[in-house]
Amino acid sequence: MPKKVFVSHKKEDSGTAAKVAERIKSNGIATYLDVIDDGLASDGPELADHIRKRMSECDQLVAVLSTATKDSWWVPWEIGVASEKDFRIASYAEQYISLPSYLQKWPVLQTMSEVDLYCEYSKRNEQVTVRKMDDAYSADRKSTIFRSGIGEFHKDLARALVAKRRGY
Repeated sequence: MPKKVFVSHKKEDSGTAAKVAERIKSNGIATYLDVIDDGLASDGPELADHIRKRMSECDQLVAVLSTATKDSWWVPWEIGVASEKDFRIASYAEQYISLPSYLQKWPVLQTMSEVDLYCEYSKRNEQVTVRKMDDAYSADRKSTIFRSGIGEFHKDLARALVAKRRGY
């Protein structure tokens, strides 16, 4: 079972982020959403340390994107940290927005039913990856399987989203 999804967002998108987090939770996956965290009153290095600590409890990230995100320093930073940590990553945007090219690397969710699909594929990918890792004997092989599983998750989810949008 996936550990926890870090829901990254700009303060102006707190309402949407809360809906996304709730939908993920309704699919049986824990979330971390900073709108309810008193530890975020600080800024600068203390805030960065706090966010890193919270992210260390997670293994996935969903970034809630809107036109406000372009003014955010923290959302891109959180995505970068998640990428370094080999998280499963997706974005959620209720309306079309022009995405920076680096965000096109990961699937973009547009509806709550697509959040459900994200959760389904996340759980499925986790099970397959764990099974493959159980059969691996060396730490290097386990690491390769883990990273490969993340790539497969992103590709499989992207294909499923295209199929869903085309009505298949």
